Amino acid sequence: MNKFIMLTGLIVLMCSIQSSKADNAVALQYVDYEQWTTQLAQYPDKIVVVDFWATWCSSCLERFPHMVTMNKNFQNKGIQFVSMLLEDPQEPEAIERAERFLNKQFTTEPNSGFDHYFMTENLMISFEKLDLIGIPAVFIYDRQGQLAHRLTGDNPNNQFSEQDIENALNQMLSNGQ
Repeated sequence: MNKFIMLTGLIVLMCSIQSSKADNAVALQYVDYEQWTTQLAQYPDKIVVVDFWATWCSSCLERFPHMVTMNKNFQNKGIQFVSMLLEDPQEPEAIERAERFLNKQFTTEPNSGFDHYFMTENLMISFEKLDLIGIPAVFIYDRQGQLAHRLTGDNPNNQFSEQDIENALNQMLSNGQ
């Protein structure tokens, strides 16, 4: 009888651990371009840093942990960090890879203040609407929702760095933007 009670307790404990892991999972919010432009307005009075990335972009994956660190450094200063996944919506395995990647980045602190979006339109259409040639890319919007800084990987001879992002944010904060 005691073995049965112990086994039942162990099963309940394992289920609750699995459930809490699922509850802490990073969730992608699915948006098309029009919904995205509306969603940007949902961050009133915040500077919004949007990191455009994909699992097929090795530079994006390398940069992402730095974005997480920057978020921790700036989150109490009225700055909202957002990740925008740009994958082919016809490839569900790519979206699953992205979710696994995000969950790995936020294992100790789920989301850590980030919001995560997935652009549901065709990849080429998304790039066209965002006026992007390549990624990684970071767009920084001021507190009025206007694009203030556009940092892209479009020019291979002039790549932006994490320091460029921090400098832009510090400049905006010092200027009261």
